[in-house]
Amino acid sequence: MHTQTIFELSQEAERLLQLALQNLNALKVAPLALQHEQNSALANPVASVHPLKFSPRGIELQKDMLQNERRKITQHEMVLAIVGTMKAGKSTTINAIVGTEVLPNRNRPMTALPTLIRHTPGQREPVLHFPYVQPIESLMGTLQEKLLTTQRETLTSRLEMDRDMEALIARIANGTGFERHYLGAQPIFHCLKSLNDLVRLCRVLDVAFPFKAYAAIEHVPVIEVEFVHLAGLKNGHGQLTLLDTPGPNEAGQPHLQKMLKEQLAQASAVLAVMDYTQLKSISDEEVREAVLGVSKSVPLYALVNKFDQKDRNGDDETQVKAMIAGTLMKGSIEPDHVFPVSSMWGYLANRARYELATHGRLPDPEQQRWVQDFAEAALGRRWRSADLADIEHLRHAADLLWEDSMFESPIEAILHAAHANASLYTLRAACHKLLDYAEGAERYLSFRCQGLQVTNDSLQENIQQLEQDIQLLQTSQQLVSTMIQRQVSEALEGIGSFVRRFEAQIHNDLSAYFREGRLGEEKLHPLYPHALTRSVDFAPGSDKLLGEDEATARTLLHKVRASSEGILFSAQETLTGELGSLLSNLEASLGYTLQSALKPIEQRVSDGLKVAGFRAQISLPAFQASQLNFNIRQAFTNVIESQEVPMSQMQPQNGMRGVLARWLNSVDWGWEDYAATHSRYVIDLEKLQQKLHDHVATFLAQINQAITAQVDVSVTAGMATFFADYSRALDAIRSNLQQSLAAKQQNDTVLFSLQSQLEQSVRTARYIHEDTRLLRDDIQTLFSAEQQ
Repeated sequence: MHTQTIFELSQEAERLLQLALQNLNALKVAPLALQHEQNSALANPVASVHPLKFSPRGIELQKDMLQNERRKITQHEMVLAIVGTMKAGKSTTINAIVGTEVLPNRNRPMTALPTLIRHTPGQREPVLHFPYVQPIESLMGTLQEKLLTTQRETLTSRLEMDRDMEALIARIANGTGFERHYLGAQPIFHCLKSLNDLVRLCRVLDVAFPFKAYAAIEHVPVIEVEFVHLAGLKNGHGQLTLLDTPGPNEAGQPHLQKMLKEQLAQASAVLAVMDYTQLKSISDEEVREAVLGVSKSVPLYALVNKFDQKDRNGDDETQVKAMIAGTLMKGSIEPDHVFPVSSMWGYLANRARYELATHGRLPDPEQQRWVQDFAEAALGRRWRSADLADIEHLRHAADLLWEDSMFESPIEAILHAAHANASLYTLRAACHKLLDYAEGAERYLSFRCQGLQVTNDSLQENIQQLEQDIQLLQTSQQLVSTMIQRQVSEALEGIGSFVRRFEAQIHNDLSAYFREGRLGEEKLHPLYPHALTRSVDFAPGSDKLLGEDEATARTLLHKVRASSEGILFSAQETLTGELGSLLSNLEASLGYTLQSALKPIEQRVSDGLKVAGFRAQISLPAFQASQLNFNIRQAFTNVIESQEVPMSQMQPQNGMRGVLARWLNSVDWGWEDYAATHSRYVIDLEKLQQKLHDHVATFLAQINQAITAQVDVSVTAGMATFFADYSRALDAIRSNLQQSLAAKQQNDTVLFSLQSQLEQSVRTARYIHEDTRLLRDDIQTLFSAEQQ
């Protein structure tokens, strides 16, 4: 590690951060230099949540961000933010990363407040520090008074009263607050569970939880513990800390999404935990949107949890990497930064290996339930208590479970790399955020400088025009929405018609196969080469297939299934391409409609929009090929019927008895009084064909329904975002013009002072921009040298 070089780069980054902070402070005190938000907030409710970047609130947010970067550089701390929904297994993933259980798992949201988990060499037992507890103490006093006037029955009817909640209410009534320090896993669990239960209780009692008091990262609880995977490694230059963030809308608190974005903006890198079984769900989409908002300024990684639930028809590792990197994350993440894993297996394997190494055995499974989970995962469902006595076998099973969890790859690629190069990660993140600040400052300040050169009449005219444009935008939004909904309806009707035609074609292909007993040459697929080696699966016109034993019947059924899958696989490829093309055309059409409808406004304010950095578009999710999985396994279950038939119906064909029977023209001779029965195995082709038809019809109906819902949600959300961004851009330009007009109405001394201040701030922003770009290049060069 080039210690001296990193020190020099850190000094340069601190200097530039300090310069940026001074520039913001100079703007803050300069008269009429900042954007005015009052009109913006009234005209656009979104502005109350997302302040204009160079308004007083926006300045404070930028200062907080830059000060946090300076603090991390001073302490050489790299913060890896972990984001994900409750069901994605975020707490289990963090426990697997750390190598021991530091966060509790419950079947409800568990991250009301962001929590830092800091790698501290030698700290084997976790310790939680919560020095900034005063806002929580004030909250508990308020809740104590509220509980005195709340009926117990009312509370019980609106709140799940488990043991944890009962204990918390008792603590509040007794005036027992939170400690500043908690040592050990169980006390830490109790503290974090109580904090989350406080959020639930506040919501029921209509009391505001002090989230804002914990917006600064230095105020959140901190767990210090040695990460098992980093124990014994040579200390890198810097400190590695995980940041457990609240998921979007977690605990029923929609404003937590704003806190999530603020916390992610303070991170040096982001790790998104996604659920393999819910990759296209609305909740996972909210996580992706939050992550995409910061992906340009920090490195981005993704763990696809629950990969152990993949069946043979699910997407494999390569497909998952490609889908997330390309489609779901819109190219903002490299495929090599996506890691399918089983966090539960990784956590269980780690904990078992730790217990075996420390104590030489596993705890009593009746006392610690995780041991039962480990035994079932590592030893199988039929494990017995006696199996836990074979220590060597347990070690081997734990190692295999760790290997199966696929956690080794992200541990090496993310955790080890971050530990070894924490300072470099911190410097790189700070550079990206400095560049973002400098570019925004240049645009805003240059626009304001230009505004001071424009005549009062021209400024007033432009402001009035913008007022009209904003009103026109509000009135045209409904018209444009109606146009777009009509386009969507027509497109979905076309897609539905195509799916119905395609369904008829599949039915025809299946009917032809069951009629002819063989595939047509055009239906043979490279993935089914065995189809090329046989000409006929069964005789044309057959309605049943008979097997004298079950093995023969299964062989016959395998041929039918393989040929049916060949038909459906070919159909799947065609359907994927056609639907993907139809949705791409719809997305392009919607974008064109929006741009055309708002073109008159954009032409009048295009220069202002460019200065404001306005970029907005509707982005429909690309159609997922993985949705088109013709899993016909269900259609081929319970197809073979076992029938018991009298031996007299078996018509002996061989031996002397058969010869005599044929001479006497009697097929039953010698069998008339024989009462025994014989099993034969029958495949009813007509029933099987009908099951396949029903399966295809149901599947395509579900696909059509899924597309309709997906497009509806995407267009609705996209429209809302588009018009909100458009409106905020117009608000920002209007605010800038209004401030310029107000400045020009001041005396010459004030105007000259403002002009000088803005010009100086522009020069400073450009200087920061150029030096930060050079610093970024130096850091990247050092990164490349360290990775060789």
